[in-house]
Amino acid sequence: MTDRTWRGYWWEAATPEVKIPGILRCNEEGEVRLELVGGFDITIRKPLPDGNGYSVSSDTRDIPLIHGLSGSERFTLLDNSCLHSSGLGFFDGDITRQDWSSIRALRGVHLESLDAPIFIRAHLRLERLLHWSNQSAFRLSMEMREGELPRSKQVNRVEAEPVTTRHNDIEISLRLLTRDFQYEDQMISNERSLSGKESAVLTFTPPHPVPCKHFDEVEKDMQDLLTLSTYEPCGALSRSLTYMKSEDEPKEVEVIGRQIYRTPGQKKRSRGTDSLFTLADIDFKDSIPRWLDLKEKARTGCNILFGLRYIERGYVGTRLLGVATAAESIHAALRSTSTPLTKQEYKQLKNKILSVISDEPQHLVDFVKTGLRNNPTYNERMLELASIPDNEAVETLLGNREHWATALKKSRNDLAHANERSSQSDESSQAFLLMEVTYALLCLVLMSELGVSQEVQRRAVEMNSRISHISREFKKELSALSR
Repeated sequence: MTDRTWRGYWWEAATPEVKIPGILRCNEEGEVRLELVGGFDITIRKPLPDGNGYSVSSDTRDIPLIHGLSGSERFTLLDNSCLHSSGLGFFDGDITRQDWSSIRALRGVHLESLDAPIFIRAHLRLERLLHWSNQSAFRLSMEMREGELPRSKQVNRVEAEPVTTRHNDIEISLRLLTRDFQYEDQMISNERSLSGKESAVLTFTPPHPVPCKHFDEVEKDMQDLLTLSTYEPCGALSRSLTYMKSEDEPKEVEVIGRQIYRTPGQKKRSRGTDSLFTLADIDFKDSIPRWLDLKEKARTGCNILFGLRYIERGYVGTRLLGVATAAESIHAALRSTSTPLTKQEYKQLKNKILSVISDEPQHLVDFVKTGLRNNPTYNERMLELASIPDNEAVETLLGNREHWATALKKSRNDLAHANERSSQSDESSQAFLLMEVTYALLCLVLMSELGVSQEVQRRAVEMNSRISHISREFKKELSALSR
């Protein structure tokens, strides 16, 4: 996406009579910025106790909704904060320039309220979605003779049936969009071309009209699923909403705004096919609701985990602490009833200890009452986590899982408590390898909980080039340290 600009007039949704000229800009990263020639009065006034006048706060107010008109195109800017104002302002004269940052812009509608339930559908195009869908609307056939190059090739356009499922009353469908073959004869340049194009899109349809932010969570969860399955950060290529402009006229609205992740332009034509799994390995109808339930159950841990993919910069130690925290959170969510002792054993043990110290000072009794917990240790959590996926896949990935769990526990404790040895070690490569294999293990855990077969889990570890390389290097490091 290149930088885009729209020139027009802009006003607060609450005061449409005050219109100000300006330019709306959206850069390649999706950042939305409004540059006004003039400005809105954003001072905060508070009436004085005696009713004679008011005081002016040093703070300024944000504007929830700004409307705009560029030619015939309508815009609504959401959650707007003033970046800069120039001019004499409220006390002595007019503002000459004002710049605003907007979290999101809707192109094609004047939204009267953030909570207005008018949208009947949402469309989402994600990076790598077409490859993940394991579908194509094009069929290529070739006539071959042994020992010769293909004598002829034929491409046919066929119908690809959409796949559909439901989750919490929202219908979710995946379908392919195709463009008919285009023939172009460029006489001057001495060229002739024939081309076709297809893409995949997810559509979310609620049972009744909903507000504009209603789809945010399910769209983000589907983005995370693609990031999990392709083992690469997947950004949103485009988002749109649909509302009924009139009784029989649907209107599509483009959603513009900064994304969690966007692949740099030079990488968009990558041919990477190292996916952990695709729709060739799972069923869309059953797996999507199961994934959305799983994501809801382990939301905090998953957000930390996939955040490490969306934002790949940062100190290795910080990122290692992040994946260690994600592992603990995911275990607590998926195995919330896991305890070292049964409830009966724990209750009997605690009562026995309390009876022995009944004549001790109250603060010691209180310490046992509140401090003695029936929770697994971090090491026990990690070993149970490693027992969730296919055993052979885990053995291939980690080698000795006890050594892995001990290394992760030690690193996590050192980093979390800022121990001296965490800053003295210069073995950043060891920390990097530990972080990467732990990330890969958590992906296997989520795949197992999603219902991905043992064979596909093994294939993911053996065939994904990044995982197989990291696994080999990690096991070498462990072997060297254990000598």
